[in-house]
Amino acid sequence: MTGTVRRVNSRSDKQKVYRTYEEGNAVRELEVFPEEQERRKKHSGKPKVSAQTRQNRRRAMNLSPGYLVFLSAVCIAALLLCVQYLQLKASYTEQTEHLDGLESELSQLKSDNDAYYNQVQASVDMEGIRKKAVEELGMHYADESQIQYYSTQDSSYVRQYRDVPGSD
Repeated sequence: MTGTVRRVNSRSDKQKVYRTYEEGNAVRELEVFPEEQERRKKHSGKPKVSAQTRQNRRRAMNLSPGYLVFLSAVCIAALLLCVQYLQLKASYTEQTEHLDGLESELSQLKSDNDAYYNQVQASVDMEGIRKKAVEELGMHYADESQIQYYSTQDSSYVRQYRDVPGSD
């Protein structure tokens, strides 16, 4: 039998020293040095804690009723705020989608209106109307003496509530 010394690093101990006995190609016995065993025994016991530390730990483990009520109120308030936020977010999303739909509908209506307007404009023959008014109905263009001008202060158009004087 030959004895070899092997050092192994681990997380719990900085360095462990082992003595192994080999017979052939198999390790028969694994033994820790006595110094290492003594050091382990010293560190394996619970460390001594002062009375103040024990008292602080006990106090930390026990929650007072007032503190529990406060924590409960804060948790409930936070939960309600989260629920309210989610409801507002859902409402905002729904309104945004509705607005997008209305904008799309408005755009479609505007394009339809423009198409109808162009169709009406194309179907009206202004020259034909002028010819019919002048030739068949005996109408003629207004003279400068027939035109009366009015000035307005408040609005951009004039409303006629009675006949224009001198137009008889």
